[in-house]
Amino acid sequence: MKVFVTAAFGHQGKILIPKLAAAGFDVRAARGTAKREEEVLRLGAKEVFVGDLSDPKVYAEALDGCDSVYHVGPGAHPRELEMGYAMVEAAKKVGVRHVVLLSLLQPFIDIIQHRYKLDHELALVKAGLNYTALRPCDYMMPEVHVAPAVHTGILPVFSEDLDRVHSFLSLDDLTDVALKVLIEGSTHYFAAYELSGPDKITPLGMAQILSRVIGRDVQAEVKSPQNLIDALWENRDPSADFSHQEKIVRSIMAWYKQYDFVGNPRTLEWLLGRRPTTFEEFATKAYADIFAGKPKSPTEN
Repeated sequence: MKVFVTAAFGHQGKILIPKLAAAGFDVRAARGTAKREEEVLRLGAKEVFVGDLSDPKVYAEALDGCDSVYHVGPGAHPRELEMGYAMVEAAKKVGVRHVVLLSLLQPFIDIIQHRYKLDHELALVKAGLNYTALRPCDYMMPEVHVAPAVHTGILPVFSEDLDRVHSFLSLDDLTDVALKVLIEGSTHYFAAYELSGPDKITPLGMAQILSRVIGRDVQAEVKSPQNLIDALWENRDPSADFSHQEKIVRSIMAWYKQYDFVGNPRTLEWLLGRRPTTFEEFATKAYADIFAGKPKSPTEN
């Protein structure tokens, strides 16, 4: 079985590709720029495809010979919408057996990022493709939710409201589900799975858990959308047009400021066949890894 994986060196790809390789998949991994192929080959990919995936013809080349595709739209990318449409057109042209789309929780929310995902889901339905849409909530990430607390005693909060409730999902859990769906194939055709961890938690609650896990006082501190933009694109070219990325981030933060973002964990638990990872379990493991000096992935410097 050959699978094409986009965003191959992103947060998910670094975890998913080794799992796919261990399960016997031949992984063709996508990179947006050349001369960085070795990074994903070390993860377990058999091939690397470099090209502009917003072009349906290029995407069709990427899918040639593949049984399935795991499409992760790069968040806030100026051509994210076009990439999703190109994937659908290419998958139909090539005859890919199974499309697994990384969507997001509650794609009907009327903000840019969610509209993109809903548009992609609709395009899959219209194309008559065998698809599975994974709809995860926000991710738990060591570099975002644990490392700052360990090093500074601060949990950065970008929702601008310390009382807003969120669900969070372990990337290990998400990639276990993605692996299961890709292995089992037709069992999951035409399904849209909302994936949420067991916690419904505020930033203040997260800070309390981190304080207990780390053994030091941790304070939740509100950050502005501009703080997040500067953190995500710290080394951006000052002359480059980042208006699209800024619009995406500001629309998400405006929503989080006004509303909770929570889901139900039962679907995730059913797919995993076990209890999903809690925030405290995630934080405990992430802290142990940081304390032991363990790198975030086998290939990171």
